[in-house]
Amino acid sequence: MNARDGFDTLAPEFAVRVNGAPLPGDAAADLIDVCVLEDVDAAGMFTFSLSCYSTAEMKVKWIDDALFREGNPVEIELGYRDNRTTVFSGEITGLEPAFPEATPPTLTVRGYDRRHRLMRERKTRSFTDVKDSDIASQLAATAGLTPQTEDSRVTLPYVLQHNQTDLEFLLARARRIGYEVFVVDRTLVYRPRRIDASAALTLRREIELLDFRPRLTTMGQVEEMLVKGWDANDKKAIVGRAAAGDEKSLMAGKASGPSSVADIFGHSGSASVAAPVQSQADADAVARQRFGEMALGYIRGEGLSIGEPKLRAGIVVKIEGLGERFSGLYYVTSTEQRFSTKKGYQTRFAVRRNAT
Repeated sequence: MNARDGFDTLAPEFAVRVNGAPLPGDAAADLIDVCVLEDVDAAGMFTFSLSCYSTAEMKVKWIDDALFREGNPVEIELGYRDNRTTVFSGEITGLEPAFPEATPPTLTVRGYDRRHRLMRERKTRSFTDVKDSDIASQLAATAGLTPQTEDSRVTLPYVLQHNQTDLEFLLARARRIGYEVFVVDRTLVYRPRRIDASAALTLRREIELLDFRPRLTTMGQVEEMLVKGWDANDKKAIVGRAAAGDEKSLMAGKASGPSSVADIFGHSGSASVAAPVQSQADADAVARQRFGEMALGYIRGEGLSIGEPKLRAGIVVKIEGLGERFSGLYYVTSTEQRFSTKKGYQTRFAVRRNAT
């Protein structure tokens, strides 16, 4: 599937809904730009800016309007002609008026997806005899979100949340075992990171892909990852292992970073880390995650494409036209969807890949 199939890229469109209704015509006419930021390691954020001065009445407007009160739900759609896609659903959390010298004032409305409800308070508490997916379900329900979790399988006798917000805690637990956390409207999804997924869309150099700058580095790539801990019940050491060949996917490449380093420079040794693991299964899960995270740093890149509402953080994209080594599948870690009256609609993104 190509990013331009099925719609006219020369006619980008957007729609902003507040409290479930489209912006009134006069507010829509005052919009200057719309921006949506997504990141696999943070809550999604939006901003939109409006001209907030009435020359007819010689006074500011919109700043005191109930339409832009904190807490109001917001949905943002981006796309082309009659083919728009919802790229954001969340709530207003702040207002930022600007009154510059010699130019009209503006109002920037800012908000986050509903993960921001998990960022409101730092807590210290413990969980016993529980799986990470169970913790995710509990925290989602507490925040008024519907949990949609995939079983993390390993039951842990004790887990401590120490002076962390629920989101910090949840993201840390997810990263520990290679899971991802995101929301779709009012549903919190907790599942394994899907670098082995099929490409959601294709970006071709100088067609959909306007600019792309990948960087390959062998630094930090090792053949094996060891995670060492202590079993307090059985009084013995626990060692989890993951090595070249354990990658979930080579992302349409032929050789992973760890394998390539071994072939080029000889045996590259192993990385050994101490971690608070509580069983062999827990140690193995953490080792696989840390090895996968290390391997995924083999290639990193940033790019700019024509505005593409399907280009979202957490998906896999296929990039073509970069030569044999750099063409292939990439995992998207962050995106910036931006529509402005001056520059139209463009999407910036960051990606990672574990093989060539």
